[in-house]
Amino acid sequence: MGKHLKDVREDRGMSQEEFADFCDLDTRQIGRIERAETNSTISILKKIADKLNMPVSKLLDL
Repeated sequence: MGKHLKDVREDRGMSQEEFADFCDLDTRQIGRIERAETNSTISILKKIADKLNMPVSKLLDL
């Protein structure tokens, strides 16, 4: 999922910092998710998906 999230972020032309601000999350958290260093809660995934105007299931598409 982390690589998919990174691809989505890069497709939107955002740095990790810009994406974190956009999602109201900490930059370090976005980095950990993209590097698969942490298991994200469903609430974090929902927050990201809502900001991207997509269902969580689409965010999880690999």
